[in-house]
Amino acid sequence: MNKYIFNTAPNGGFTLVEVLVGLLVIVGFISTAMQAIVTATAFKVKGQELSEATTWIQEDLERVRYEANRLDYNAVDPEIDYNVNLPACEATSNSLGYAAQLRDRIASNAPVETNQLSAVGNRPYTLRRTPILPTSAPYHVLSLEYEVVSADNIPISILHTKVIPDASLKCPS
Repeated sequence: MNKYIFNTAPNGGFTLVEVLVGLLVIVGFISTAMQAIVTATAFKVKGQELSEATTWIQEDLERVRYEANRLDYNAVDPEIDYNVNLPACEATSNSLGYAAQLRDRIASNAPVETNQLSAVGNRPYTLRRTPILPTSAPYHVLSLEYEVVSADNIPISILHTKVIPDASLKCPS
């Protein structure tokens, strides 16, 4: 006698409930996967925006650093690298120090506000650089605030930094 009994019914397929549950499970997996793909794409675009904004800020900051290095530089005599400006060294107000000189120099050589087009989607952005003079002596350190904003005025990147002109380091103590 056979110990194992097999169901030999002619209707051995899936029931309607089993098919519907299977479809719901598949739809759940697909919708979760699609949501993950959309989220990953959004993070990728935000990352590319931030990377581009950081690059724009870095390029402008390098121009400012170059001007800070060249301020009162003596290219004629290699023994004397900087022509020290004593009134700027001994400034009694923030409008007379090296920070003010650097601010004036970068304002004439580089734009304070620049419109850029993003490589990601060709969207417009604005790079703003705001110089801030020191409020107390010595008046050598120029603070800069950078901000990259979208066309909707939404901030993409903000940076606060300080720049010290090289000539100010040669001031007599």
